[in-house]
Order: sequence, then structure tokens, then C-alpha cells
Amino acid sequence: MAARRSLDELLLRRWDLAASNDVMRTDVNETIRRRIPGDLGLVVQFNPSHVKSKRPADQQLVTPVKPTTEGFNFTKAKTTEFLSGLHFITDDAQCIPVVQPVEMEGDGGSEVEHFVLVNVSPLVRGHLLFVLDMNLIRPQEMSEKFLLYALSISQSMQNETFALGFNSAGAWSSVSHFHLQGFFFPKIEGGGSTNFPVVAQPREEVFRASGAIVNVIPKWKTTCFVIEPEDGGTDAAEPVIRTAWALLALLQAREIPHNLLVVGKMVFVFPRQQQCENGVGLFTDETSTDASVHSATVHAGRLRIAVAELSGLVIAGDQVAYNHLTEKIFNTILQNEISLPTNEEAVLINEWETSLQ
Repeated sequence: MAARRSLDELLLRRWDLAASNDVMRTDVNETIRRRIPGDLGLVVQFNPSHVKSKRPADQQLVTPVKPTTEGFNFTKAKTTEFLSGLHFITDDAQCIPVVQPVEMEGDGGSEVEHFVLVNVSPLVRGHLLFVLDMNLIRPQEMSEKFLLYALSISQSMQNETFALGFNSAGAWSSVSHFHLQGFFFPKIEGGGSTNFPVVAQPREEVFRASGAIVNVIPKWKTTCFVIEPEDGGTDAAEPVIRTAWALLALLQAREIPHNLLVVGKMVFVFPRQQQCENGVGLFTDETSTDASVHSATVHAGRLRIAVAELSGLVIAGDQVAYNHLTEKIFNTILQNEISLPTNEEAVLINEWETSLQ
């Protein structure tokens, strides 16, 4: 029965069931959202319980390290957090494996390597965690195999609102155990894009490499590369994986933090500066009556730019950020606190293109 249901329908149904059984620490129904006026289609949201319930960022994830048994990893998650196992079935006729959900009851789950869990502090309905090679406890570092699996998952989801996200060490990943985040972009009052706002932005070609097109997004004020296929054939994902992996390998070798968004057959890569509390000095705390409290006050968790924020869904850590975030402030943060310097970006593009020749 479960195999006949589309993967997105299956996981959403089970996610809703977990939510009704109080598995989550955050109630997504308490989330408020608004569109930010401007050309980018940005959305900001705030949920008072989210910051309180979210697991603190592991300090070891500022730089890439091998996971230890001391910290949290997903093998320690509660049974109620697991939604499904996954098998990736390779067909000689195509390069992208087929994703098959696996029941975990009885002996069926004993040989499962990959799992789908709920995010217990969800940002949106259906917020998922895909933990690949779970029992091997891989570090939070992308590999070519995991990139292949990410494209497989993305293409298996028959839902235009779905996207996969990845935060590397130093880019606001909170757990040192390899995982991808699955998002179903929420409906926003007044319409707008069906997926993350960055997906709808006009792109400008930089170069082509054996079946893949590398683009930038001129209006997005941070380093961002979009890798997409030249055509939509059955083998279209292979050049995307090869081209994206060439960039990711460079970023890992240089220990440059990065975030990743996968939508359909497109891969968005955001090389970036090291994570920090963002937007310090850009918001006025109107809740304070103390004149000595000014806009330079650091509010931990007020704004932390990870993959959702870089893609246009900004998670405000308090009411002040929710009320006062503008497109101008967002662009200022991207330019000054996230984006790589122009000269470093140019060197990266040159090395990347050369590696593909």
C-alpha cells in the first residue's frame, strides 16, 4: 500500500500523524508569516516557541570534524521521530537511483541504511530530516554519493513546493551527523512563488560544462551559483551532479562554509563567510525603555542566516526582527556578512571551470 502512494504524500501523511501525537516541540500552526515588500519576494516568519525548543548549534560544527559519541546524533532520536526508511535502487537504464520508502516494522527495517525523520522543531509543515547512512554517523559534509541521493529524493517528490536544504559546518548546521532538510514551502497570503523565492529569480549564465549550465543571480546580493541541466532528458541530472560536486570539492578543500538548496534538477550553492549572529546593529529594540539599550545590542538567535534564509524564507528569532526586517536590511546582511569577497569569488569560479575541462 505505502509503495503505491507518492513519496511526498506518504511522508506528509506520516508527518501530520506525528504532529497530532505531540512528537514535535514546536507547533507550526503558531507561526506567523508576512511577505517583505520589494523585488525579491522574501518571506519572514516568527514562531515564539521555535527558538526556545530548537537544539543549540553544536560548537564543533564551526569547523568540519568527525562526529563523536558524546554529542547528539540521530541514532539517539526517539522511535516516534522516524517516518520511513529509504532504499535507493539503481537501474542500469538511468543514472539517478529510484527512491523507495521502506517500512521499519519487524525485520524490514534491520537492513535499512537511510531514514526520514521529523524535524522536532519544524519551520514549516512537513519539515523533514533525511539521514543518509545513518548508523555510520557520517560527518556533516557533502559527498558525491550523497549529492546523487539528494537529486534522487528531489526528483522523487511529486510536489512543486518541495526543496532539500543542506548546511555545512560553519553555516549553521546544528548536528554533527550527516543530514539533509526537506521543506514544503508554505502558502503565503497574497500568493507569490510556490517554492523558495530564490528559485524564481532571473539567472545569468557564467559558463557551461558538459551538459550543465552554471548561473548566478544578479539581484541576490551574495555569492550564489545555480547549476541546472542544458536539457531535461533522463540523464540530465548526471552533468548537474558532476558540475556541482566539482565546486563542493573545492569548497571543502578550502574549508569554505556553504549552504545548498536542491529543487528538482537544480542545485543552488551558496559559498559564504563563517556563521555569526547576523544583523547586529540593524534593528532597534523598541521593547526596551532603557536609553542605554541601542541597536548594536547582540540578541542571540535574532537572525541566523542558514539555507532557508539564504533562499528567501527568513526565520526571525524575535518579534523585533519579524516586524522590522526589510529587503534593504536583508541585502545589507548578505553583502556584508555572508557573501565572499568579489576577488575570492572570481578565483573560485576560475578554478572550478578549469577543474571541469
